[in-house]
Amino acid sequence: MAIGRSQVCSYLLGFVSALSVAVVVVCLKSNSLVWPSAGSSTIISAIDALNHTTPLLNLTNIPHIFHQSWVNNTVPQQYAAWRQSWVTNHKHWEFKLWTDDDNEALVKQYAPWFLRRYWEFEAPVMRADSVRYLYMYRYGGVYADLDFESLKPLDSLLDRGKVLLGTMGANSPPEHSIPNSFMASIPGHPFWMFCFAKMLSAHLGIAIGSYVEATTGPIMLKNALDEYRHTTQDSEDIAVLPQEYIFPIVWSDPATHHRDCNWGSANYSSAACHRHFEDAYAVTYWAHGWR
Repeated sequence: MAIGRSQVCSYLLGFVSALSVAVVVVCLKSNSLVWPSAGSSTIISAIDALNHTTPLLNLTNIPHIFHQSWVNNTVPQQYAAWRQSWVTNHKHWEFKLWTDDDNEALVKQYAPWFLRRYWEFEAPVMRADSVRYLYMYRYGGVYADLDFESLKPLDSLLDRGKVLLGTMGANSPPEHSIPNSFMASIPGHPFWMFCFAKMLSAHLGIAIGSYVEATTGPIMLKNALDEYRHTTQDSEDIAVLPQEYIFPIVWSDPATHHRDCNWGSANYSSAACHRHFEDAYAVTYWAHGWR
């Protein structure tokens, strides 16, 4: 009896390890999609995203698609102005807010081989972490956490690589230096499959300490980047942007902390905070909503 490619992928990926990157790439490349460009900012629904049937194009540029995620469609008011800053500065982009239900549907439809591991993750933030790499692989574009504020358009940065990551610089713990709270990519880049292979092969334990970060979060991302660069000749198209562009405030570096950037305090002023960072395209206030 003949079986389809998706069945073969499911069987093979049930035994995936760090050596299974090639299998993961073949499986996801068999059904990748990308959204079309729009003439103005467009809010994309989950149904639109999941049902779109345009084949993956050989895109050479990062598409103008902006992804964020929350538990449901009721985003806390504290994030509203920051979310609006992205729309204001990116008027011709498409915007998508993914909910937990959307994320599960996305994995079920386009990465069924990952669904078992997805639900094995003990903490909800681990599922939220893992699926954002699927946004990057499936659709491409830009992902940013809800506590990011846009200071100016990203368009001039998008030709710097096929994958763009930020860094917290030399004054951050090395293992945390590449946060997964901001990422940009063309659709279909194999680096994201390298990340999936690492998550699939991770030993799951109790979700305490740095376990979450090391399994699905920034430590995993940093380790994946280091290993990918070491083992792959095609890693030159991954660019790590200067620290002052995306992460001018570093949670571990008091020198970057300013009273008027202390979100939640009486001294906080968005306008005053911006004046400290004239080179920045965005700033995160480290609200840590995932906690």
